[in-house]
Amino acid sequence: MFCYTGRMKSPWRFQDIIDLEYFLHQDKGRTSPSELLGIQERDRQIYLDIIASKSGGGEAPNRDLLLGGWLQARREEEEAESNSLLPGRLTVEIYAKLRLLFPALGILVGLGAGLSFFTYTGTAPLNVFHYLAAFVFLQLAILGLLACSLLVRMRKPSQPPSLTAGLLIGLFQTVARRLLAGISAEKRNSFQATLGIIKGKQHYSSLFFWPVFLLVQLFAIGFNAGLLAITLYKVASTDIAFGWQSTIQFSAEAIFHFVRVLALPWSWCVSPALAYPSPAEVEGSRIILKDGIYHLATLNLISWWPFLCFALLTYGLLPRILLLLLAVSRQTRGLAKLQLDQAVFDRLLVRMQTPRLSTQAEPEGRKGQDAPGPEHLVEEDVGATRTGVLVFIPDDIFDRCPDTELNRILALGGNFLVKKIRFAEDYASDRQILADLAASERKNAILILMEAWMPPITDFLVFLRDLRQVSARTTVIRIGLIGRPAPATVFTPASPGDIKIWQQKTDSLGDPYLCIENPISIP
Repeated sequence: MFCYTGRMKSPWRFQDIIDLEYFLHQDKGRTSPSELLGIQERDRQIYLDIIASKSGGGEAPNRDLLLGGWLQARREEEEAESNSLLPGRLTVEIYAKLRLLFPALGILVGLGAGLSFFTYTGTAPLNVFHYLAAFVFLQLAILGLLACSLLVRMRKPSQPPSLTAGLLIGLFQTVARRLLAGISAEKRNSFQATLGIIKGKQHYSSLFFWPVFLLVQLFAIGFNAGLLAITLYKVASTDIAFGWQSTIQFSAEAIFHFVRVLALPWSWCVSPALAYPSPAEVEGSRIILKDGIYHLATLNLISWWPFLCFALLTYGLLPRILLLLLAVSRQTRGLAKLQLDQAVFDRLLVRMQTPRLSTQAEPEGRKGQDAPGPEHLVEEDVGATRTGVLVFIPDDIFDRCPDTELNRILALGGNFLVKKIRFAEDYASDRQILADLAASERKNAILILMEAWMPPITDFLVFLRDLRQVSARTTVIRIGLIGRPAPATVFTPASPGDIKIWQQKTDSLGDPYLCIENPISIP
């Protein structure tokens, strides 16, 4: 989304993030064993191609290079199948149009507001208090509220979008729907889902807030520029008189001191005759209803317009330009600090770095016994990185989960078993497990085996929250869903409907390092 196109320390751009989420969302919808096996083979081949391209090139590919290489490969695959624009490119093009639309719209609104205010009949001077209240003080109040919201957002980057940001995101989605009318329904739905995912993920909320914030500043800059232009035009082309009046009996001296304080930001570099009206000019431009305007001197009535223009420039236009620069700076820093270390990216890297595995034929004497362990797995590719995993198993199926079968399933995901932990026996046992985990110095990835046909209950969701509190913030917690137990094994595939229910429940926790998977989807 967005606007900054200069050099950035981050290898990522906004369009890359959008396309990355788009392709991950596509893969998420493929749940059959054959589709999952195809995804595994495709991602492994992409990894091998990246390694081959880096051979002799020095250091091994890091996380960003692997994810970037995967994204580039998927883009090339998608472009070969279809000529339609990818969501990232389309989003950038839509945003580029909005960057032109918002300042233009702001200029039109500013011109309209100025023309409405300067409807001058010549029978009474225009009250400078009305101008200041409508175009200066109101903007200062808005800037004050904006400053408070920015302070909150900088202290809590995961804050949800503001009302204004929400409205602008809605406008953006409306524009996108119109431009997407010509592509297939499947891709259109994937694009809309991608925007929804990015909007809902907390680790993106701050990053994608700033481009929307920037649009607001472009509109405000256009508004102030249009208003300033129409003010100068009216002053130059018509005989406009300015004065002040109030039911409250302010003295001319009090008004002069008030005006002088407002003029402090520019009075040091501007001639006093232009910076603000003198005490005599303030007194001479006071409007008294019963006396009319015929006794007022022209020089006093025209002394206000430079002050009004400087006030609009200083309190209206200049702060918006500074906020625009702040938005550019913050979104650049946000991209530079972006870490794609959530569970969904870890799973992708695991697929890429996990060798293709097959099982050798079992010796005659082993037929009918336990499933083969890791020693019977043949590694077709090399170079994988293994990850140690703590496996949490509910009490009622713990005894039916032999280490050999767990090792076989974990090996398919590039992992190995560190320890089996029995949980859900009783409340005291679960509290002790959490206490032991908090005291442990080793922070392994966590896999929780659960029966998908049993919907998640509140006690389990509470256990998940407590487990996150005693684990490192970035520890990946995976929930491996299995289907209804069969007589021979409990490791049966979970149904897509059950997986969807679990996904919805766990999404409500807002944990980016928590993910749902079917550990036996890939044979």
